[in-house]
Formats: sequence, structure tokens, C-alpha cells
Amino acid sequence: MDVLERYRASGALLEGHFLLKSGLHSPYFLQSAAVFQYPEHARALAEALAERLRPFAPDFVIGPAIGGVVLGYLVAEALGARALFAEKDGAGGMFIRPGLVVEPRERFVAVEDVVTT
Repeated sequence: MDVLERYRASGALLEGHFLLKSGLHSPYFLQSAAVFQYPEHARALAEALAERLRPFAPDFVIGPAIGGVVLGYLVAEALGARALFAEKDGAGGMFIRPGLVVEPRERFVAVEDVVTT
């Protein structure tokens, strides 16, 4: 099953008219939260993404809370890397919780469950 088939199967591929945050319009919207409620779909999508990211050899994968946490964890698992998440700081930025260590020169990839162009 390919990516779009997984979104369709979970009711996460929406068709209609959507105004994106960028101000552009789209006839489609991928509702990642809907597809991630099915672990078999979430895992398969994360593994497919991990294969594309593998050449970067990240030490960890980071995803923004809340929606990027699931994807980040599953991608990290598929890569054999650590998983971290970033939280919003209330001022438009993000932070990693104290106690979670990021060493100098560590390589990482950031994943997000919502992307618009």
C-alpha cells in the first residue's frame, strides 16, 4: 500500500477546497492525525520516510509537540536513533526539555506531521 492509499484507507485524504496557512488554495488536504490513529499505517509511513532520511545518518530525530511526536518516535525507531520532541515556548519559538541532552556535532533530522507549500 503506498502513501496515498494509506491516507485514503484511513479517511485522512480530504478532497474539496482548502485555504492553506500559506494563503494558497488546494483541492486536497492530508489529515495526518487521522492516519496516525492506525499504528500499522503510522509505522509504514514512518519506515518509508526513514528510508529517505537514512543517508543523513542522524543521531536523533526531533518532532514538534504534539503532532510530530508520534512520527518522530517511529522514524527514530526505524533509523535506530534517539527520539526527542520540541515544545512551544509561548513566544513563537520552541525548546527541548531540560535533561534531554544534545551534544555538539550530533546530527539530527526534524520531522513534522503538517507541511504546506
